[in-house]
Amino acid sequence: MMELLGPPTPMDVSGQTPKRRGIPNWLVPAAGYAASAAALVWVLSRFPYAQLGEHLRSMNWWWVAVALVFDLAVYFADAWRWAAILKPAGAPPFRTCLQAVFVGQFAGDVLPARGGELVRCFVLSYETEVPLTLAFTSDVVLRLMDGLWIVIIYLLVTFSAGSHVVVDRVMWGFSAAMAVIAAVVLFVLFRRQHAHQFVKQSKWAARFAHLLDEIHRLANPGALRHAMFGSGIYWLFQVLALWALAQADAFDLSVAALGFVLIVKALATLIPNAPANVGAYQASIMYALGLLLVEKPAAQIFSQIAFWMLTLPTAICGAIALALTGVNISELHKHATAAKHKPHSDTEIL
Repeated sequence: MMELLGPPTPMDVSGQTPKRRGIPNWLVPAAGYAASAAALVWVLSRFPYAQLGEHLRSMNWWWVAVALVFDLAVYFADAWRWAAILKPAGAPPFRTCLQAVFVGQFAGDVLPARGGELVRCFVLSYETEVPLTLAFTSDVVLRLMDGLWIVIIYLLVTFSAGSHVVVDRVMWGFSAAMAVIAAVVLFVLFRRQHAHQFVKQSKWAARFAHLLDEIHRLANPGALRHAMFGSGIYWLFQVLALWALAQADAFDLSVAALGFVLIVKALATLIPNAPANVGAYQASIMYALGLLLVEKPAAQIFSQIAFWMLTLPTAICGAIALALTGVNISELHKHATAAKHKPHSDTEIL
């Protein structure tokens, strides 16, 4: 049932109510591409291509193999924690969660504005009995756990790797936001009656009533602990993948220093941008290495090596997982986007 908010909207000559103008669909992807292009210009400015060839020839490929193992393990940890948090709602199979994670990763590598997040939730809901709204909600809770782990890792690595005033200021704001959001989510998870009472008394919050029910379905302390632990493993593997790649390229950087680099990259790529975070990925790594007093040519080279060696293998795995679904990626994204705007409708791939 629709409600009229405020005075009636004037009718046009055809007798239909004109639609309100919202944000154009092209604006977010265009802004992301523009930011990525600017970042790439900075990264590739006076790029030492000759030195890049020398780095590739002298790399220790055993360490590269270790980095790839850790990088692939990241997505197994992601699937495990997703299955863990959804255990109270029916425990989807780990294999299905893993397939959805890799398909979502591939979608994120070819679609702008974090399109992979929508796709992975849609694939999981389509392949299991998990409602689409619950798949979206569980993914949001996992991202909240990621935010908390970003804060934890930052606090741990700054004891030995140091930091910078700009990063400190960003982290203070980010940490405060994570604390507020975590407090709200925990209140909803374990104080259902109080949360619903608040929603009933607040007109603007009434639209979130269904979301409260979905969040409450995840209110299992054991499942949340396992998911939080899995999130820690998820981030540890990312740090170790970067560290192993640094060892392969003879960078004398500690695990804590690479943890700092990862945190800067994670913060820089929070905002939706171009596919695979191209541009922002390399620029953030280059910026973080510069704060660690790594010379610019070396930072430029490592940022490109990290991007291609830690992105391409997972994209290949994602393409294989997508092929197993038998669905075109553009079709998946179209249906996932439509399902997001109509969360109560059934998921269906045409």
